[in-house]
Amino acid sequence: MRQVHCQNCDQLIESKKDLFTTQIFFMVQAYCKKCYFDKIKKVSSLAVSNTPLNGRYSNFLAGLTLVGLILVYFAEIQYIKYPLILVLALVLFMRVYSFVRFERHLPF
Repeated sequence: MRQVHCQNCDQLIESKKDLFTTQIFFMVQAYCKKCYFDKIKKVSSLAVSNTPLNGRYSNFLAGLTLVGLILVYFAEIQYIKYPLILVLALVLFMRVYSFVRFERHLPF
């Protein structure tokens, strides 16, 4: 198994409960619980999302995004269809990337 370290303090993250992944621009970064609440949770902007990608809310949004992708695929308006598919697929990709890069390497 690959080890996951905090982006801020370089501490080893040993379980999924202690892992918080966030999106800063288009980079997904892992933080320990302490660093996430001290540094990232206070900041929210277009560049920094203070909602963790590996939380329940993000899982719910990933499900809604998948439903949205299916609905948009069958849309009749072509000029809006492809940009929406691109944006929705990007949101879903960030969640999947967070899982593949960090979460699957950690025990519960």
